[in-house]
Amino acid sequence: MNITKVTQNDCHTEFYSKARFYDIAFSFKNVPEENQTIIDLYRKHSGNDAKSFLDIAAGPASNAIQMAQRGLKSFALDYSKEMVAYGLEKARAAGVSLTYLQGDMRSFDFTETVDLAAIFMDSTSYLITNEDVVTHFKTVAKCLNKNGLYFLEMSHPRDVFSVGKSTITEWTERDGDVEVSVQWGNDTDVFDSIKQSTNVTAKLKYKTPSKQGEIVDQSNQRCFTFNEIDALVKLSGCFEMIDVVGSLKPGVPFSNEKSSWRMIPILKRI
Repeated sequence: MNITKVTQNDCHTEFYSKARFYDIAFSFKNVPEENQTIIDLYRKHSGNDAKSFLDIAAGPASNAIQMAQRGLKSFALDYSKEMVAYGLEKARAAGVSLTYLQGDMRSFDFTETVDLAAIFMDSTSYLITNEDVVTHFKTVAKCLNKNGLYFLEMSHPRDVFSVGKSTITEWTERDGDVEVSVQWGNDTDVFDSIKQSTNVTAKLKYKTPSKQGEIVDQSNQRCFTFNEIDALVKLSGCFEMIDVVGSLKPGVPFSNEKSSWRMIPILKRI
């Protein structure tokens, strides 16, 4: 069994390098439902149908690919070169056109503009400082058409204060004869209450007919309260928060109810 241990790096780089295994591990995502919710909310707030989409920190680019299958001009961005290569191959297999860029979500070059952008799976947690967040907002705003919308799927603030648990942190998924297990975080991970960040241990185990292995990777991740993300949006000077929902299932308002397991600000470019 091949075991790779990384004590600390930027953004769980080694974990995300196992692109196919990551894709299997997160195959529980209901991508068509997520995209439909975003499309409907875009139509509600803009009065128009979105024609183009940018998936930020896109990983396997599942949302971007599905948006392309719906007829939207689709783009994706990720820090991992392995994810970019995998996402492009996946798009080709699906028979759709996808422009996939490798870059840092805090600041990247993007020559086109889109109607709609989104960041999924709490990837905003890798924006550790306020400067990171504001720089990210300014970069994304430049990628959007006038009145374009940006959706951020973030952890619910209850997780900041440990007044509940919104997500499952250990699970196993299978694709044919390939099995992948993930453990996100453990009891020894240290939470910095001043920076609101945790040195998160991510474990990925994989087993195929020909090989098996384990990745143990660590990286800092930040959690946000609603009031601070609201303040950072205003500080950026390029967005206004026009709505917040509690899930990418339709009709779930942002609240303290259990059904509201995410904080999803919807930002409008100004």
